[in-house]
Amino acid sequence: MSDAMVSQWAQAAIWQPTLMAACIGIAVVCATLLIGHLLARVWPAYRRRFMHGVTRQLQRAHLYVDASRLLALNIGLAGASTLAVLAISGSLLLATVCALGCGFLPRGVLWWLRHRRSAALRQQLPDIAMLLAGGLRAGMSLNQSLGQAAAEVPAPFRQELELMLREQRLGASFDAALAGLERRVPLEETLLLCAALRISRHTGGHLAQTLEALADALRRKIALEGKIRSLTAQGRLQGWAMGLLPVVCALALAMIEPEAMAMLISTPLGWATCAVLVLMQALGLHGLRRIVSIDP
Repeated sequence: MSDAMVSQWAQAAIWQPTLMAACIGIAVVCATLLIGHLLARVWPAYRRRFMHGVTRQLQRAHLYVDASRLLALNIGLAGASTLAVLAISGSLLLATVCALGCGFLPRGVLWWLRHRRSAALRQQLPDIAMLLAGGLRAGMSLNQSLGQAAAEVPAPFRQELELMLREQRLGASFDAALAGLERRVPLEETLLLCAALRISRHTGGHLAQTLEALADALRRKIALEGKIRSLTAQGRLQGWAMGLLPVVCALALAMIEPEAMAMLISTPLGWATCAVLVLMQALGLHGLRRIVSIDP
């Protein structure tokens, strides 16, 4: 072998890592610029949509929190959780799933708060109807009865009644105030109460007796719903157990046989298996929910 060939091989061995590092650096810079360009176009629309939706939901729940702080907290939590999952598992797929889950976390929390507030409002409606009926039987006007009910009932319905009375003091009509109450509290019981108040105001009639009958019907309805929930509690518990069982088994197997379970999150066949399992679990939980959900 000649000295010239040895020299060429030596030069190639020296320049090849440098050239590879340069190519990798150029690829990283191009990917960073592309991601930055996409974020610059997507971020304003996402921020505007997030601020509008979250602010409206917070106002409906009477939670006066700055939506921009929630956005910053959500982004920080998503970034920290994604980096932690990526460092622990080393899987880009799991990190992406974690980031998407953190992105949907504010909607889930707001849905839970709205559901809890709606349940509390539904429980208070029979008491509201009885307070209005008692005020009318004592000789008060309807607005005075509403003011008395707003002073006696606790939150969250007190906030809705106070807002309704404040709208009337600012010049809104009674029908407009009732429409605002129906829009803020979209419940069947609220629609019945507002319909009774609106019909009695326009056509007359014994409103106190109507409200007492409505309160009794709402109490019976709430009691029946509670009885149905107690009878279907076992089915719901079975649904939670069946839904959490694969997750618990996967965690246990990951601790016992980590090499075998690693194929589920590191190979295309494992990803497809996980997708099929998630789809089957979702269909099963949906079926159980349809079985235990009885319309009273």
